[in-house]
This record gives sequence, C-alpha cells and structure tokens, in this order.
Amino acid sequence: MLVLILIVGLVLVVALLLGLNSPRPVHSPDWQAADLPITLKAAPNATTVSLLGQSLDDFTLEVEATPLSGPDSGFNGYGLVYRAQDSVHYYAFAVGSDGYYAVLRIDGDEEMALVAWQQFPHIHRGQQTNRLRVACAGADCRFYINDEYATIAKDATWLEGDTGLWVRSFDDSAVTVQIESVRIWIER
Repeated sequence: MLVLILIVGLVLVVALLLGLNSPRPVHSPDWQAADLPITLKAAPNATTVSLLGQSLDDFTLEVEATPLSGPDSGFNGYGLVYRAQDSVHYYAFAVGSDGYYAVLRIDGDEEMALVAWQQFPHIHRGQQTNRLRVACAGADCRFYINDEYATIAKDATWLEGDTGLWVRSFDDSAVTVQIESVRIWIER
C-alpha cells in the first residue's frame, strides 16, 4: 500500500513538473499586440480604457502589466477589459499594487462587482509585473493571476465584445502602468 501511494505521488509530481496543471493554451496565440510595451495613464480619480479592436465570444486573453507610478498605498487598479460593448460598457479583471483583485461589470455609471476586491497571495505587489488571464466560454469566465487560479464568475449580460486594457486611480494620485504583452487565443 505504501509503495502504491509513493508511485501515485511520484506520478502527480511529474505531471505537475510537465505543466499538466497549466491553464495556459498550448498552441501559439491567435493574436498578439504589436508595438509593445506601451504606457497607459489614469488621471487622479479617473479610469482609462483602451480597446484593442478584437471582438470575441469564447477566448483566452492574457495581459502582462507593470505599474510604474501611483499612490504609495498601492491603492490603484490595472488589468484587462473583456466583452466590451464600448468604452463605458464592459467587464474588467484587475489587480492593485496592494495585492487585491476584482472582477467588475461596468455598465455606464453603474459598477457591479462580480468578484469584490479581495487579497490574493499570488499578486506581485508594488512595481512588479503581474500576468492576468481570463478564459471565457459562454457565461463562465475563469480568472488567473500569475498562472494561479483565482476565481470564476458567471454573468450573461454580454456574451461577446471587444477586449482591452484598464487603469484606474482611486484617489488624488495619477496611475501609470506599462503593458508588456497582450495575447489572445480564440476557442474553436
């Protein structure tokens, strides 16, 4: 019995080392942003949305971003936009330099937290790069931070739309974020 347990444990360790737990698509991206890195800035108490012109329904979107400046508290937000109808109707998946993340639905002047701001141990704090990924199929979207599963959200308000980038200042300090990479895999 002990030998069987050791063999199963060894098989699991080898599978993990080979990347069998990785949520990343195995094939090359269907689309990648050119001319990167780029810098996005949100004015004090404002949000900046930059749409990419890539309208999708089922997909995986991955963004690597590094905050360059913001409040000393780290109380800011940056990340990705998905299934955007326009620049004021969209979903956002964001992290803050303080180690928090959220999934939001922005519908004009109304903001609904599909996943409220909460701490996550795998967020790189301060001015460190974070990799955010959302994988959507129908109304279900799964979210990953630095290749670690964070949460799932179900919402059928918009089942397709544009993708983009998102930066928000929550106080009287401007926030600047450098976008290192943007990749999209289309689900077939």
